[in-house]
Amino acid sequence: MTSSPSPSTLLVRLPNPLGDVVMTTPLLRALRSSWPQCRIVTAGKAPYGALLEGLDSVDEFLPLTDAEPHHVTLRRAEAEVALILPNSWSSAVAARRAGIPRRIGRRNQGRSVLLHHKLPSIPGPAPMTELYCDFLPALGLPRRVPEAELVVTRPPATPIPSHAKLLAVAPGAAFGPSKMYPNKLLLEVLERASREFHYTPLLLGSPAEQDLLEHLEQSLPVPTLRPAPEDRGLDETKALLAASELALCMDNGARHMAAALGTPQVVLYGPTHPAWSAHALESTTILKREELDCLGCHHKECPLPDHPCMHRITPQGILDSLPFHVAE
Repeated sequence: MTSSPSPSTLLVRLPNPLGDVVMTTPLLRALRSSWPQCRIVTAGKAPYGALLEGLDSVDEFLPLTDAEPHHVTLRRAEAEVALILPNSWSSAVAARRAGIPRRIGRRNQGRSVLLHHKLPSIPGPAPMTELYCDFLPALGLPRRVPEAELVVTRPPATPIPSHAKLLAVAPGAAFGPSKMYPNKLLLEVLERASREFHYTPLLLGSPAEQDLLEHLEQSLPVPTLRPAPEDRGLDETKALLAASELALCMDNGARHMAAALGTPQVVLYGPTHPAWSAHALESTTILKREELDCLGCHHKECPLPDHPCMHRITPQGILDSLPFHVAE
């Protein structure tokens, strides 16, 4: 199939959640493969520059901050076409005010008047990797969905003991507490994983989750690792996840990072539907309580007194799902 003529510069306005940004990388790879001469500029939250660093499918990253209006930042791309991946009104307004001549996005919040090409609204749960690649036909390109990818650009700064078998643990969730496994049960899992299966827990999380990680670190009676304050950027997280044997995650950004780096994951699902993040499933073990009617409720805080979707995932069930090799 002959590719459509490429613009000289294409802007991709990234989504806001970390995991969703990882799930844009198949779209970026498909764009680069079809239009190798096109200058591809991405724009999103400032930490995502380190996340995408090293990908040859991105030529420039524009951090969106409160220091200046977003449309001013976007204007610097001098793009002819913008793919607006968030479904918000504000992201479409910023692209229009930036003067980008051609703007492509999904119908949502009555913003069709701001777009030149309107994709249908998302009908229901589907992998975000595929939903982002739905933008390709709007550019006259074949729709295909490569694998999600990230590149580690440096070794970890966090000291890792020789022969350590790292179990990366990401217990937080920006979505809300309904996604999180109870601390008491998680502590049991990590202590037993260390004592019985010789894993070293590696605690990872965002700046907002450091109190949670500190509590886990202080409560665990086994050796653990945690990046120093100066080494908590996404470049360090990438390096540590790539160095880990396994990742134990909620449905969060760390799960998607691990998947894109080829690190196997055990993922606990409750209030969110696994279909939204159904990529790299060959390296993913999904744990969820299928018998619950409330599964996939999308409440940020559980309205039930016992939070059954998480409490009914037992520590033993998690331990049974961990690949391990008992030291001789």
